Amino acid sequence: MNKKLFLSMCVAPVAAMAFQVGAWVGGPGQYPQPTQQNVQAFQDLQGTHLDLISYFALFDINDWNATEEYANVAKENGSTLVITWMANGYGAQDLVDGRADEYIRDYAKGVKNYGEEIWLRPLHEANGDWYDWGVGKEGAGNTDANVAEAFRHIVKIFREEKVENVKWVWTTNASNAGKGSTLTGNYPGDEYVDYISIDGYNWGKCQSWSSWQTFTQVFKKAYNALANIDKPLFIAEISSSELGGNKAEWITDMFEHFATDFSRVFAVMWFSQSKEANEGDWALNTSQAAVDAWKAGIAKMKAADPDGGNTGIKPTGRAAGSSFRLQDGKLYMQTDKALKASVVQFDYQGRILWQSAVQHFTPGVHAIDAPEANTRSIYKLSIKQ
Repeated sequence: MNKKLFLSMCVAPVAAMAFQVGAWVGGPGQYPQPTQQNVQAFQDLQGTHLDLISYFALFDINDWNATEEYANVAKENGSTLVITWMANGYGAQDLVDGRADEYIRDYAKGVKNYGEEIWLRPLHEANGDWYDWGVGKEGAGNTDANVAEAFRHIVKIFREEKVENVKWVWTTNASNAGKGSTLTGNYPGDEYVDYISIDGYNWGKCQSWSSWQTFTQVFKKAYNALANIDKPLFIAEISSSELGGNKAEWITDMFEHFATDFSRVFAVMWFSQSKEANEGDWALNTSQAAVDAWKAGIAKMKAADPDGGNTGIKPTGRAAGSSFRLQDGKLYMQTDKALKASVVQFDYQGRILWQSAVQHFTPGVHAIDAPEANTRSIYKLSIKQ
């Protein structure tokens, strides 16, 4: 996608894209997993289906056979499994040097044989100081350069094994921690990434060092930093404490931003597991008010796409007074003002399927020669100056 169109999409207040909801579903015990029971319990809690289900796999501990159980849970639920693939015990240079190649290659073969689409996010939050691959981890020898190369090395192994059912997710933490860490410096390059994502938490006052932060305070800096990376963006981990503010209001505010100045976000995945006192009260159901706010936010996002992504919705701002409809296999756009714009068709995960040439639209109804959609689609106007 050319840069002019990308910027237009980001700044022009046009139609919202179909929105996906996901979660790390938590569950009883110290080490919960996304079992069918835990997934269903979370779906019952939020009152709607989960599009994305989070799972954490550890290098050398969780092979594909261990993962497949949860991949099947997601498959049977009609969801996509998002695997946070944690290279515990390995620095970035260890991975570049091939010290985990046997494990990675075996995992790749398992994913390939499985056949269903899997999202993999290795080396997440590398701009922090808490993981073995983190640039900010003192004495680990990790740099933006070798972390990016480690990510590419993993992808290359999958390509050598001809694995075609993986979407690669690169994740930055919402803030940097440790010397040398940057929000985007370890990005491995567009050729190796399908989606980009951000992890971020409002710690409130649950720690001696923390204070209440709004959604914008947590995420805006990272969101802005990712503006020049032309990939679909989602939030892979998010939660808020109850301590120091109003968690329900924080969630409501989050969804307001998804509908306005964070409109690139096509999915959000709540981290619903409260941990010991030394971390945070992350579960969604720490209060009924928080649950209600989450449910209301989801309903609002889905209401903005009443046709389930099959047709466009009414744009706002400069494109206000314009709308799309599909009828008898034809795409029609109606506008009550003159516009210079192109029409862009996306799938529900934010990928461009087609775009028209820039043209001048006069007030009235216009039949658009758009290709037939073989998948759920959203149509947008990209307004030109």
